[in-house]
Amino acid sequence: MWFIITAMNKRIIIAFSALFLLSACAPAAAMVVATYTPSPAPTETPQPTRTPFPTPEPSPYSLDALRARTYGQGKFTVDKLWYTYDLFDRYYIIYESDGLDIHGYVNVPKSEGPHPVIVALHGYIPPDEYQTLDYTTRYADDMAQAGFIVLHPNMRNFPPSDSPGRVRDSNTGYTVDVLNLMAYLRQGAGQEESIFKTADLDRIGIWGHSIGGSIALRTMSVESEAIKAAVLYAAVSQRYATVVDGDGIYDLSESDAPFSIHHGEVDEVISVYQSWDLCRQLTQLQKDVDCYFYEGQPHTFYRDTWADPLFTERTIEFFNENL
Repeated sequence: MWFIITAMNKRIIIAFSALFLLSACAPAAAMVVATYTPSPAPTETPQPTRTPFPTPEPSPYSLDALRARTYGQGKFTVDKLWYTYDLFDRYYIIYESDGLDIHGYVNVPKSEGPHPVIVALHGYIPPDEYQTLDYTTRYADDMAQAGFIVLHPNMRNFPPSDSPGRVRDSNTGYTVDVLNLMAYLRQGAGQEESIFKTADLDRIGIWGHSIGGSIALRTMSVESEAIKAAVLYAAVSQRYATVVDGDGIYDLSESDAPFSIHHGEVDEVISVYQSWDLCRQLTQLQKDVDCYFYEGQPHTFYRDTWADPLFTERTIEFFNENL
């Protein structure tokens, strides 16, 4: 019981209260003093070791892979002097490419030279219909008569060249056949016994129709310094990729070659829109490009009396100006 007392007795009530609290809180047994022991530090859980993902191998179909390869390591054979004309000779050739025998021909002007060189690439023809002297022969002959050495390979899968079977390799196999032929050209240039002895390696152009145009673009992406001018005729240019994004199919950013683009406006095989896009893309890359679209013309012009001669005239004029 608490008593209310006056201020002068505050000391007494404080002492009384303290005594009461001590007696009320004291335990019956002797007081035990506990010793504090800190808890052990938590053990760190070991983190699993992260194994880095292996760097993927570069695609054998990429431009980097094509640039890293070595070409012209097989055998190049001039099988025969096939035809002789007033202004040029045609030689039948067989050469090795990826272990395959690739056939074709080379037109060599009879003039003294040195001669600029054009690689002419045919388009797709069903293999059972293909012949070495196909529809592109007239273009190759016209260029030879104008003073150009013309290399015309029958790429793999086109008889009588060997065929490993068609695969979706972004035209890499065909491109390898062209790059090997260019390597044999370099080996023979200036050699007295070679059909390439008068070849001027500083003046190399490329000509491609349809799928041959796609192969020409891919070849130029690898041989950006060697190829000085390109004629693309109804070319496949947008099927796999554009020429701007450089995604491994084409990359013309390092090429300084001028382009001459030709396409029939009613082409039912390769849409004219592909060449329209190609002209736009090359313009974006600030390339030197001339684009010609032929009214009423299909995929090839050879049955026409005005478009085909005009195309040939423009082709030879373009190569004369740029090679």
